[in-house]
Amino acid sequence: MSGDERGFVIDTNVIVGAFFYKRNYPQIRNKQAVLKKCRLILDLVKGKNVAIPRVAVVEVISVVKRISGDTSLAIRLGNAVEASFEVVSEEEIYGIAKETASFVAPSGFDTYFLALALTKGYSLITRDKALCSHSKDLNVPCLLIDESTDDNMIKEFLEV
Repeated sequence: MSGDERGFVIDTNVIVGAFFYKRNYPQIRNKQAVLKKCRLILDLVKGKNVAIPRVAVVEVISVVKRISGDTSLAIRLGNAVEASFEVVSEEEIYGIAKETASFVAPSGFDTYFLALALTKGYSLITRDKALCSHSKDLNVPCLLIDESTDDNMIKEFLEV
């Protein structure tokens, strides 16, 4: 891949949403339309520059365990996420994370996603409205995945 190719930071809620698309857990049963969009995103970013903060791997394991109740599944998915994306350690983005926290005051997890996007010059993809709002405050392009997001918006944002 060329050095000037656009890249993406994908929030944990999109990664987990893609995994749980078409799964029948009570907590997500009414969210299948949004989860289908998450699945599309992960399909379309294959071969593109995608990075996540290391803390996202831990968050994936925690959320998958909470939804499924299956420890083995949670660990396998965490390992798959770790193998699928560039995982950036907190140490590499800590300084920017501190500045970001003091400027826009997002949650701790969100701060690392924002700091990573800022550090790499990548766009952010999330299902979290507050995170997307913070990204705009920092001039980080953001795609919010919700009921109003259509496939064409996703493809345009990803430039496919």
